Amino acid sequence: MSDYPKRIQIIYAAILSLLLLFVFLPITIGWKIIGALLVLAASGGLLWRMRRYRRMLALSTTNIEFLAQKLDLLPARQRYRLPILLVVGSAAKDFFPKDLSIAESNIVVSSEAVWIYIDEYSHLPIVYDSLIAKWPDMIGRVGVFLALTPELEDKQGFLIAKLQAFRQAWVDTCRIAKYQLPVYLSTHVGLNSLIYDEQNPLPVYWYQLVDHKLFLLDRYLSPLNNWVNDIKTPSSERERRLRLRPFLNEIQSWIENVVLTTLADTKQPIAKCKPTAIAIYPVNQSVINNNIMQKQWESITTLPLPNNHKIEDNVTPPDSLIKFMPISSPFSPIGSMVCGLITITSIFIIGCLGASFWNNIKLSDQIQNDIRHYHLISMDSYEEKRQALDQLKKDRAVLNRYLAQGEPVRLGMGLYHGQQLLELLNISMSDYVAKPPEPEKIIIKEKEIIMKEPPPVIRLDSLALFESGQSSLKSDSTKTLINALVEMKKQINANPDTGWLVLITGHTDSTGDENKNIQLSFERATAVRNWIIKTSDIPETCFAIQGYGAKKPLVSNDTLEGRAKNRRVEIVLVPQMSNCILTNEH
Repeated sequence: MSDYPKRIQIIYAAILSLLLLFVFLPITIGWKIIGALLVLAASGGLLWRMRRYRRMLALSTTNIEFLAQKLDLLPARQRYRLPILLVVGSAAKDFFPKDLSIAESNIVVSSEAVWIYIDEYSHLPIVYDSLIAKWPDMIGRVGVFLALTPELEDKQGFLIAKLQAFRQAWVDTCRIAKYQLPVYLSTHVGLNSLIYDEQNPLPVYWYQLVDHKLFLLDRYLSPLNNWVNDIKTPSSERERRLRLRPFLNEIQSWIENVVLTTLADTKQPIAKCKPTAIAIYPVNQSVINNNIMQKQWESITTLPLPNNHKIEDNVTPPDSLIKFMPISSPFSPIGSMVCGLITITSIFIIGCLGASFWNNIKLSDQIQNDIRHYHLISMDSYEEKRQALDQLKKDRAVLNRYLAQGEPVRLGMGLYHGQQLLELLNISMSDYVAKPPEPEKIIIKEKEIIMKEPPPVIRLDSLALFESGQSSLKSDSTKTLINALVEMKKQINANPDTGWLVLITGHTDSTGDENKNIQLSFERATAVRNWIIKTSDIPETCFAIQGYGAKKPLVSNDTLEGRAKNRRVEIVLVPQMSNCILTNEH
């Protein structure tokens, strides 16, 4: 069979394998190079092996060109209809003329089939492959004809070994053809002296074995007993038919017990070879002394069977035996190639999906690990928190680039979920609070240096502002907040030329989850800041907020009174060097 579809599949598979290696698989460059070398070596080895096989085909099928000449002489309709029989076995040469050239003598075109002589069982796959390579339309119309001459074998074990070799060659041919080639079996046994009489010889017939019964291979497929007992034939001829019948029955028994048993032996680990049709030809030209059939006759009759009459004519191929040879419809080479390409593409897509899934899992794990690390750092570890925030910003920049330019191919295949990761990053980064500046003394240089201490802390009871566990201001918290705002203004007016940073911190007691307490204290500080911004003229840039949870208690949390005192919001004015100078209200 022409190998260009296979070459295309090999090259296509190699290209997709390299694409999978270098684009999708999450492996290092070293392993990618090793994988690429293995792919190239495997594909190159397969292509070299196919090329070598093609050369062997060209040297082993010299009669194929002559077959083309013979087929060209036939009408096109007949040329595309005739089945092809590959004839092998010890009696195969009986069907072919001996006075022509080698190529001409190896091919016979009859009315029902094209008969091609094969000298060795091992050549069956090669000849079949060459035929289909040259004539792809012959696919499904090729059969095998096994012609045996047991009188050329002196040991039955050797014959069984040859039958096993034929069976293996037939299986190899079927593997190439992608379907089981029909097998026809003929056994040529020398009953010449029983048939021929110089005065009144019997006509030579083929006998067919069907369902353990023998029939005359004529137009009507007459049963053997009917042919023997035909009252219309002369008594002398009927007498010779009677003498011929037991020998034919013994040949039938030998075929079933030796040949068919070997071809279907389950001890041989290959497919069973069951002939489509079986025939007996009671004439044989070649005999050796002490052959297995002679031993068979002597074991039954104790006398050797004479076989003195020589036949010089060629055996006519049994067209009626193969007239109704089953025609198969396997895939054409193009169809097989398309199926192969679809299979390779499906495997490639599955590999890409698996690699893309793994790449997305790795990306998600990396970003979630960065977020987890960010949340594990406490609020007062400002430097570590800032470094973790920088890593989150890098992750967000990567995801934003993928969102704007499209995700890489290795993350594609419909499995990319970067949008969800981007939202998760934004939520995690939104609670970041920068490190507030430490309270420091203010040095004002005019004529002399004046140092002032920071103003006192304004503390607000959380129960006066919020419900338990809530961060929304109560409706009756306005008075407390106004008093705090008045106190802030008083401190600001006491230092009119100084810039201030308003630091609002939230605190809780030690009951409950630590992380939830930190978040709650932060949200309460935010609520107080938002009320002050809304109520006063202090700009938002002058504020900093922080949630400490239970990390900075005023007193011990062991008592109810101590825990109540620790639940608070503190407002601290931190001096800044003309950073946020507030306008006095008059």
